[in-house]
Amino acid sequence: MAPQVRPPTAVGQRALRDAAVRAAAMLGSVSDPTVPVPGLEWNAYETAAHLVAEIEDYAGFVAGERDAKDVLARPSTGSTPSQLSAVSNARQVGERAGSDIGQLAHQLVPAVERFMAAGSDRFDGEHILTSNGLSMSVPLMTSTLLGEVLIHGFDIARATRRPWPISSQDALQVIGGVMTMVPDYLDREKTAGLHLSYELRFRGGPRYRLAIDDGAAEVTEAGPKVDCWISADPVAFLLVGYQRIGQWGQTLRGKMMAGGSKPWLGFRFGGLLTGP
Repeated sequence: MAPQVRPPTAVGQRALRDAAVRAAAMLGSVSDPTVPVPGLEWNAYETAAHLVAEIEDYAGFVAGERDAKDVLARPSTGSTPSQLSAVSNARQVGERAGSDIGQLAHQLVPAVERFMAAGSDRFDGEHILTSNGLSMSVPLMTSTLLGEVLIHGFDIARATRRPWPISSQDALQVIGGVMTMVPDYLDREKTAGLHLSYELRFRGGPRYRLAIDDGAAEVTEAGPKVDCWISADPVAFLLVGYQRIGQWGQTLRGKMMAGGSKPWLGFRFGGLLTGP
């Protein structure tokens, strides 16, 4: 049985709005919007501009006011979700060139509220095309946007040397959505000819089984024996998966562990995906 986005929509909506409120408060207190963000090509303002624009794009897609086909029609160097997202991200930042991060702070929560209001008019299970080329349900979009707020909040907090706590429950909400999209983010070239299986065990949360078969992948609930299991703290897994922290450090801290008949496959896991 394929996994579902967890927890339910209402929980995800509350988590998304709470995270947006925290992020807006942080943005409003940033004194230097030009401070570079570690690991990104953007500064704090540009990161915030992308975040607000991404939420506004999703709100427009759900409301029917924007058509993702217009974004996807732009010239691109590839066709994977990661490559298409990169094109969209560059557009978002380019269209919002500036330095008034306080204005972005005021726009963040209203953008989330517009997204949630538009989502309330959609049918359960209805899918909407997005700028990464994937058709997503409103719960999955909610989980994805929560990930955007948490990760880019982490980016800006790190750049400005501020605390940015992420709860295990929020991380699990994002991971629930991520797991449904893993097959779309599989690196087809790297996994061609491979036949591997993983069980992903999230501490305090669900378990998933990922089967990779010659460039294709399927995610289901945990069940049959696998080649490698990975036990992970949800927050550590989230930050490693989004390439914000290193896997080795989390392994040494006991935040991530691998076992099974082929435990070394745990260290290959991230390299089998094209990235968020």
